[in-house]
Amino acid sequence: MSTHSFVAIDFETATAKRMACQIGIVAVIKGEVVFKKSYLIQPPGNVYDDCCINVHHITPEMTKDAPTFEELWPEIADFFSGLPVVAHNMAFDRDVLFKNLDYYGIMLMGMPPMVCTCDIYERTGLRELCEAFGMPCDGHHDALFDAECCAKFYLNHLNGIEPDYSLITPKKAKKVTATKHREGVHGSLLKKDLSEADPNNPFYDRKVVITGEFSMERKELATRLKKMGADIDTGITKKTHFVLIGEDPGPAKIEKLEKLIHDGFNIRKLYECDIEAIFDGQWEQYASSSEVKKSLDFTYEHYLSHRKGFEGLVNHIATRTIYAGKDLAGERMYFAQILGNLGAYCDNAIDNDTDICLLSEATLTKLQFGEKDETIKYIQDKYNADKSIIFDWSFISENEVLDYCKRRCDAYDDEVTMDLYEKYMKSSL
Repeated sequence: MSTHSFVAIDFETATAKRMACQIGIVAVIKGEVVFKKSYLIQPPGNVYDDCCINVHHITPEMTKDAPTFEELWPEIADFFSGLPVVAHNMAFDRDVLFKNLDYYGIMLMGMPPMVCTCDIYERTGLRELCEAFGMPCDGHHDALFDAECCAKFYLNHLNGIEPDYSLITPKKAKKVTATKHREGVHGSLLKKDLSEADPNNPFYDRKVVITGEFSMERKELATRLKKMGADIDTGITKKTHFVLIGEDPGPAKIEKLEKLIHDGFNIRKLYECDIEAIFDGQWEQYASSSEVKKSLDFTYEHYLSHRKGFEGLVNHIATRTIYAGKDLAGERMYFAQILGNLGAYCDNAIDNDTDICLLSEATLTKLQFGEKDETIKYIQDKYNADKSIIFDWSFISENEVLDYCKRRCDAYDDEVTMDLYEKYMKSSL
């Protein structure tokens, strides 16, 4: 008898801001499906984006009497505690979960292990993987159908059953032979055309490079990208925004890509599953600035536009590397320990792993009046020296962390972290 137990989920969303409109849940205990159900969810204001409706065909009329995520949560919360949670493209479903929890100020008591079957099967899309396992896929983008597919994928993986990629239709063939001729992208496809493109899509006016083989012919892929306003290049440079990586990518391109990323250039890697998501209208998580910034003038307005505050009790800084600036009000040692207890890593310098810059209240007060202290000058100089394409550091303030720490300690009765908080506050007097 199988001993494998887990929960497979899938979300469908109403808006680009990832407000859920449907969730499918499949519970597997000892290798057997013991529960499966689909729930419609009324998004905030019952508002939908047309591009999302075009993907899953769920409409405001269908959810006008459905519960909100907040109202549904008590019924589904137990599925997110204890057993591993599995999804196909977990990055998307995890983001939907936390955005909805955060919107309603709901605390997730503990973090279950999360598994991505898309990663397990080398970023193969759900539709193609269904074909490779000989499964029908006529219900794709129904949350319960996709969750059931995901559960079958994961059970197959746990039981050592491999997909047969030869079952994929020739147009979508995932595997290619080493001798296959690789059609290049050339001519008019390399000329950017923004005349009919939607400026809200991720590829609009972005430099895109294609390497490797995909389920569709490269010329067809390039044609779709061009219609979305992509500026398609044949080589990777410092100005590249996206690199689309398929099967058997060019080793020289990958080597150059990794070097540029290591040097601080924010170039996004996209795989088949990501491209399918974008073509299906799931745009927000792939947004990227088209501007190559080479000289940042750090102002208070810049801080506000990149500020990452806390809403409710969702811990946004867990697992993040935080550069803590100078002039904190209290003892730096205690503050670093507080960050550590909240799951973050506190650093005294900015490097390639930095996610968030923490600014003291003293630094922010000066910045409001146009004065750049040592911390602001350091951040500004570091950014300009690296010639980053996208400014991807978020900011939090000293007081925001302290306020969140106290609220979280009160909610979870965390005496250890509260003791550090009180020591820090006393040291600031």
